[in-house]
Amino acid sequence: MELEKWKDLIKMTAQYQDQDFWETLISPGDSNHNKKLSFSGLEQEKINHFLSNQEIFPRCDMYENNGKIKIEAELPGINKNDIKVSLVQNELIIKGKCSAFQQHLRYFLKERHSRSFEKVLTLPMPVDKYSIESSFENGILSISLPILFEEEEIIPIFVKSEEQL
Repeated sequence: MELEKWKDLIKMTAQYQDQDFWETLISPGDSNHNKKLSFSGLEQEKINHFLSNQEIFPRCDMYENNGKIKIEAELPGINKNDIKVSLVQNELIIKGKCSAFQQHLRYFLKERHSRSFEKVLTLPMPVDKYSIESSFENGILSISLPILFEEEEIIPIFVKSEEQL
């Protein structure tokens, strides 16, 4: 899912990588030409959506280890009770809220903002949904999903002769 978004962004930006685009952007000149080469509203919207915090936060790693899919998500400064994790079909959903604002304080600088987040991770293989484990320690949410190794069921198919038809 993440890879497809990167591919879309690369395709969209390819048209802006030729020499003429950058020369007209950097040098003053015909303003109509610059308008023609600027991002359209739809393209800018796609870029903004791609780069939005909803897509990036929390940063995650997903890997396989000892027959389990392991997911680690960075959630610094977030309370364990503000995190909700669920599994819907083959998608693991991490939701939560980060509350950095305290009303009783007088702020002189406020760069950390309160926000809600949701990250959807598509699992690469089936998992045993009844044996999932998770923990939250030092701002890292760790989730362990045992891979479901299903035995291939061999179903015999009997071939009939023309006489049996």
